[in-house]
Amino acid sequence: MVPKNSIKKVVIVLSLLSIISCSSNKSSVVENDDLFFINNKLIQEKSFLQRDTLKLEELSDDQFLERIQYDYTKSILTKKDSIATTEKDGYKINLFCIGVTNNWFSREDAAKEVLKYLKEFENSNHIKGFLPRSFSRKTGKKIKGNVYGKFGQPYDVVGTAFLATSLKFIIRQFFKEENEIENEIRELCDVICNRIDWNFAYRKDKKCFTWFKNGKNGTVFDGKNLIGEMDETFFLQLLVLGSKKWSYGNEAYKNYVSKIFVDNQYGYSYFSTKQYDYKNSKQFTGIKVNNSEILKLNNYPTAKLGYLVQSHIWFDLANYRDSVCQINNMDYFQGVQNAVKAQIKYAQINPGKNKLYGDVWGFYDTFSPISKKWMVTGLPAEGDFDEGTIAISAVMSAINFQPKESIQCLRKLYTEFKDVGIYKEDGFVMSVNTNTREVAKNADYFFQPITVLSIENHRSGLLWELAKKAPEYQIAFKKAGLKYHK
Repeated sequence: MVPKNSIKKVVIVLSLLSIISCSSNKSSVVENDDLFFINNKLIQEKSFLQRDTLKLEELSDDQFLERIQYDYTKSILTKKDSIATTEKDGYKINLFCIGVTNNWFSREDAAKEVLKYLKEFENSNHIKGFLPRSFSRKTGKKIKGNVYGKFGQPYDVVGTAFLATSLKFIIRQFFKEENEIENEIRELCDVICNRIDWNFAYRKDKKCFTWFKNGKNGTVFDGKNLIGEMDETFFLQLLVLGSKKWSYGNEAYKNYVSKIFVDNQYGYSYFSTKQYDYKNSKQFTGIKVNNSEILKLNNYPTAKLGYLVQSHIWFDLANYRDSVCQINNMDYFQGVQNAVKAQIKYAQINPGKNKLYGDVWGFYDTFSPISKKWMVTGLPAEGDFDEGTIAISAVMSAINFQPKESIQCLRKLYTEFKDVGIYKEDGFVMSVNTNTREVAKNADYFFQPITVLSIENHRSGLLWELAKKAPEYQIAFKKAGLKYHK
């Protein structure tokens, strides 16, 4: 006899599928609770994963971190959008490895889900292996009217790189068992990665890549040139060095790292995203600067931690230096550490006298609970004072680099603001204001998978160890001139 709740789930899924089939131009979400709930036996010994969200202070640090991972992963994987976004899926697909490793669901179930994603990527329209920024999971085609701002419907060079890095270094290495499903997973990983022609995405006159390729045949270079700053695209330079369809040696890598801006705040030097001039309001997106004289470079923590940490998800860069690292006497891992330390130091100095600063910190692009507007680089809506808003994703992104301080900050934030909803069923919300005690309504859905992966590297080093098994990993390090330096 089929349980009533199972019948209910089937009815819901069928209803949603009918909606999708009737409206292919609109995004629909299919619930996939079965992945977590049918296999509940796997987590019976982990009662802390089911504990009331108001009672998490009783958990050990490791349990607390796993609970964050579990809630975020559950939030992400139990909902599958009918429209694939290449960049998001590039991170999302790694979560199946995390779930299996932590016994949240079975390896067999995870493998089946991963295979579904891979078949969608394989069947998607592409130009020289580069996937559209978004496409229909059902047809593989771009969706009419689904545009990305002024870029329209571009082919996503960076998004494709996120996906290829995950497939080559994580998925292919994790699903190694000799059975029909995992064999097909490895085959599709090779097909999707090996068809990418990186020469096609290379702007030879600038010796760099651009974020997008555009136009009917993808021949137009579009989006920013990926050069001159340490951002989330550093990993792409390493990925390309180990790829088959690449003809320019380490030219792009050397050009990229040679132009990285090095910032210095509160005595800490780090490889930065950009040299921001806070007296120039054009640097901001939709922000009017009321008092430009207050905005001095050394007054605010300008490092975009969310950008800086992303390449470190796959590549274990601690104690490896190239020529640029040697000149600056720090490796890329230490650079991020120093950026985190600068943020902590700013919070300790607390020039704006905001509540709890010093005990808490974390500044990044986020949503202001006060103005209900987006905050750029952690600066408030009008850009001329620190309103006391903490970007929680910034704290979690720092966990590999300053684990003690990050965990202490997260636990302090939880304890202080659990009664006003800082932690919900799908985990921490995006931000909190320490003065008004207002919290954002939702989590940072884009950054959720990045957080899960970063925490796992802190807890087990899983992604780093998987990546090192790929032959392309050592090839990339060698061509980049990254040598061990203790």
